[in-house]
Amino acid sequence: MPKTKYTSSFKVRTVLEGLKSPDGIAAYCRRAGISDVHFYKWQRQLLDHADAIFNQVPKSTEKRINQLEEEIRRKDQIIAVVTEEVLELKKKLTQ
Repeated sequence: MPKTKYTSSFKVRTVLEGLKSPDGIAAYCRRAGISDVHFYKWQRQLLDHADAIFNQVPKSTEKRINQLEEEIRRKDQIIAVVTEEVLELKKKLTQ
């Protein structure tokens, strides 16, 4: 029997509907055609990561962060090259 791939939106919707179900989670899972184990696993994942929903970084900020990280990488490369040149010159002068 092949594994069924559930989308994240299906999982969230299933957990929220299951929690609202008046006749219990087990009955809801039977109606939805999923196992109780899946439901409780998804519920735990949802609760464990719910705080991330409110901590999302706006795309413009994320883009700016990526630009700054790239700039830092370039500067680090330049510093490495200049430092290498200084060390070479220092070796030549001390000989």
